[in-house]
Amino acid sequence: MGTFERQSLAELLAVEAVRQCIVRERWARDTGDWDSMAQFYYPDTIMAVGWTTCSGAEFIEHTRKLAAIGDRGSGLHQLGPIQVEVNGNRAVADLPAQIAMPVEIDKTEMTILVWERMTFRVEKRQDDWRIVEFRAVYMRDTLVPDHVGDVITFDEELLASCRPSYRYTQYWSNKAGWGNHPDRPGLDRPDLIRAVYAANDAWLRGE
Repeated sequence: MGTFERQSLAELLAVEAVRQCIVRERWARDTGDWDSMAQFYYPDTIMAVGWTTCSGAEFIEHTRKLAAIGDRGSGLHQLGPIQVEVNGNRAVADLPAQIAMPVEIDKTEMTILVWERMTFRVEKRQDDWRIVEFRAVYMRDTLVPDHVGDVITFDEELLASCRPSYRYTQYWSNKAGWGNHPDRPGLDRPDLIRAVYAANDAWLRGE
């Protein structure tokens, strides 16, 4: 059984429950199954991405609004292997992901392609494992038109002010009215990445 030989059955089941929680929450988001999506959050859940920081319930409403623009859906998440560490009723999970996010900039339909690491805090309260906190750690992103030949004119001053690790996500967030969020962890700010993982480790230990 390799590195899992010393793990108890209960711990292995907890690891799988956490993985299922994450995969099913992302699936619900991509398919617009808002009721199912809500089952994976607590009232005090925090969601922090490049365009918003909010509760789980607010994240569903924000995503619902985005999905309604042009009837183009809420995006597509391609998830990599999920690493899970469990300590009692708490778990942290980390995984690579690529996201195709349909957006509209200056009335032009575009898709933001994002490469990031997803970090989750997941906790079992009563009988359910649910997400306590989700934070995106940005690697890079790019922006492509949905229709070949479409072009947009960038606000060069605004674009220059955006962070390299999530430049187009931040640019779109400003243009779409979701606000400016310059403090997200990304490859260009390794100090912020270290802070996220250190905080997750402390939380997992109950500190």
